[in-house]
Amino acid sequence: MKILHYTPAYPPAWKTGGPVRSVSQICEGLAALGHDVTVLTTNVELEDNLDIVPGRPQERNGVKVTYFSMKKGLSGIRSADLEATVRKRVAEFDLVHVTGVWQPTSMAACRAAKKAGVPYVISPRGALGDYSWTQKPWKKIPYWWLYERKNCCDAAVMHYTTIMEEMECRRFKLPGQSALIPNSVGLGFWTYDADAAQRWRSKNNIPVDMKLLLNAGRLHHKKGLDLLPEALAGLTDSNWKMIFVGSDDDGTKGALITEFNKRGLSERILFIDTIPPEELRALYSAADLFLLPSRHENFGNVVIEALSCRCPVIISDHVGVAEDLTEYEEVTVLANDSAQWSAVIQHMSAEKITESVVNSLNENYSLNAVVSAFENVYRRLSK
Repeated sequence: MKILHYTPAYPPAWKTGGPVRSVSQICEGLAALGHDVTVLTTNVELEDNLDIVPGRPQERNGVKVTYFSMKKGLSGIRSADLEATVRKRVAEFDLVHVTGVWQPTSMAACRAAKKAGVPYVISPRGALGDYSWTQKPWKKIPYWWLYERKNCCDAAVMHYTTIMEEMECRRFKLPGQSALIPNSVGLGFWTYDADAAQRWRSKNNIPVDMKLLLNAGRLHHKKGLDLLPEALAGLTDSNWKMIFVGSDDDGTKGALITEFNKRGLSERILFIDTIPPEELRALYSAADLFLLPSRHENFGNVVIEALSCRCPVIISDHVGVAEDLTEYEEVTVLANDSAQWSAVIQHMSAEKITESVVNSLNENYSLNAVVSAFENVYRRLSK
């Protein structure tokens, strides 16, 4: 099959969030199966990367990728060259997969595919979820009725990553098919590494017997991280350290620093900007507990990554993947109440997850399982 993936961001734009990693793994997995996969995207967060020349195709792990210059405006990411190219080339493909909504570039792809009679799939990646509608509703409500609703109604398939996302979108009564396929988390890479874990602790002066708490991902209001200062202040055991890994999106880092300072916890907190995947794998392996008190998480790639590196997790009941993990003792799902989080963090065992649990995760979240599911959807559409 000739497949076009159309997305606003693509590796190595890791700072833009989880979808970049998930989409690239799907594309690379499909290419490895022999499909002809093309990605059209923008150079968002890559403007200073000298290896990327806007408009010039390049191969990345078997995938043909072209990055286009973009501009950020009030309406989102715009790229006249990207939009012109998809209009010109869309008829070359058996199907189009569009990642993301609320972007003018996405609208161009949907309209071009519809006009050319090419079926297309939309992955909203949580952007149509309940939390999203609380952010700038004055802008989103008219945009939905003027543009985005038609894009979604004309889609052959709407792709959802969790039951939570699918349930949140049922109210739109979209006429096309739906596909429930979790994110590919690349579990072949996210594996426990005891030696790397020991080196990471030694390098950062964290004793082996100190409980290491971890959060990884964007620092943003949506992540619910403001619950943690009060929760951690309630711990009676003082032998712990909390690590935050990720870029600050909206001033959340400054607000957290202020709150931890108020409680006299600043010496136990460490903020690290986005790090290479290899170092994050070492940190997952070194951590005793992974914490994600998100207000809304469409899926939660970092949860599966941490588990795959044998790190137990505590997550909120607003994390999409929570429903799929209820059978695992190493996963605790809580309401966003700081007292509950404090009690569970205090008493939860820091023992590493067993290999049998990691093996069971592969059945649902491995690259092979996810790519195979997408391949089946694509084959139905291209007949």
